[in-house]
Amino acid sequence: MKEYIKFILDKRLLIVFLMLSSFELCLQLGVYQPLLKKNSYAANVYRITSHAKQSRDQLDPDILILGTSVAFEGLSVRILNEKLSSLGYKVQSLAIPGSELVVQYEVLKENLKVYPNVKTIIHVMEPGMPWVDRDELILPTLAMLSETNNFDSINTIQDFEYKVGWQDNMYLAFKSIAYRRDIKDFLSEPQERIKYIGRDIRDPNTDPWDYDNDHTESIDAYKISNLDECMKKVNPANNEPIPSGSDKRHKKMLFDTCALSVVTTLENGETESTRRYFRRLTKMYELIPKDKIKVLHVFAPYSQIISEFGRESRRPLWERELNSVMQNVFNQEADVINLERLLDGPDNGKYCFDLIHLNQQGKEKFSNELGDILFKRIKENKL
Repeated sequence: MKEYIKFILDKRLLIVFLMLSSFELCLQLGVYQPLLKKNSYAANVYRITSHAKQSRDQLDPDILILGTSVAFEGLSVRILNEKLSSLGYKVQSLAIPGSELVVQYEVLKENLKVYPNVKTIIHVMEPGMPWVDRDELILPTLAMLSETNNFDSINTIQDFEYKVGWQDNMYLAFKSIAYRRDIKDFLSEPQERIKYIGRDIRDPNTDPWDYDNDHTESIDAYKISNLDECMKKVNPANNEPIPSGSDKRHKKMLFDTCALSVVTTLENGETESTRRYFRRLTKMYELIPKDKIKVLHVFAPYSQIISEFGRESRRPLWERELNSVMQNVFNQEADVINLERLLDGPDNGKYCFDLIHLNQQGKEKFSNELGDILFKRIKENKL
């Protein structure tokens, strides 16, 4: 026992322990956050939420947008603010690309109190999400949760019915574990990270919103009408010339959404996955003061190539379950703005960056239409 105590109290061991503890403490205090890899899952959460907080003096929102990349790419905070400025309303977005409901829950929980003027939350929904809801945590979700209140997230993942292993808890508890890959990437190619950081310092984002989609690439460049054509024409391995209106990066991202769509379930009935999704949605909405804030559900437009993944076939379950959630939490029916068909027609492809996300033209159409609807509702005291 004496030898064991002597080993524990060895100065060399204590110095190593002190150094590791100091390193972990620095990470927990956020020292490394500004150095996170640009556009990584963790960096997106940090950048979007921190930029909104830093811009609060300029843009203290009455309307807050929540959602995933569909809302992030599809809705322009700039356009919405321009539409509503004459009414004195301000809009801000906390939509996080790739975020599951558990991430949106933590972002809302951590940030709602920061914006006391919020009267309306716009939650941009995705028709297929309940059928692909997960019960196991994936690395991107853990990375995003680590940038919210990581210790609180340990309890949240239990409440959200995930199958939690000790590795998940360790990832959330210790930043040195959460950041290990990012730090490894930084050390292997520091020049790339420094270049991006330097660019941000030289040309900082002075807008009060984090992002405004300026992608001009479109599906229309490939003349695709179905998933089979998509898989053939945009396969990175086909070595065919990239048409005007696209580039290598766009071609790969379009292929990725095509490949994902091919393996996505077409189920439209109630499953354990859908039941769990709406239980999680209930927990999320329970954060919202029902006597102060109204929740507005928006269904965004997307490529007609995957129209069978939502719309009529899945609408009955959505209407039933969404109304049930809203009745249980707010004692009222769901208020839905369904704009899924907004961009339908022969020109649909020119508005879509890939099968799920809009490009600049699509963003402008979607944002202007939603802005007009919000303007009318506010004028009529219906929002």
